[in-house]
Amino acid sequence: MQKQAPKVLDPNEAPEGFIAVLKSDIATDSLGNICRACDWRSACNGLEHRCMSYTVISNYDGRELKRLDGCSVVFKRRSSDA
Repeated sequence: MQKQAPKVLDPNEAPEGFIAVLKSDIATDSLGNICRACDWRSACNGLEHRCMSYTVISNYDGRELKRLDGCSVVFKRRSSDA
């Protein structure tokens, strides 16, 4: 059995003006749905800026939708002083 290399978060694999943060780093007890922690939620269309770690095939155009880093994330706004 082959061991897989550990996944390494790429915080820049995110929409412009946002950073990717590991879902596991977000406190979700009071949120219920993890999407409530995502600042990109209002613009999310499911076709760009994948947040889930697994790959899917778009029913729309057959494209493979995936995160290159393979991590499960939410998108947070970049701070203005960054």
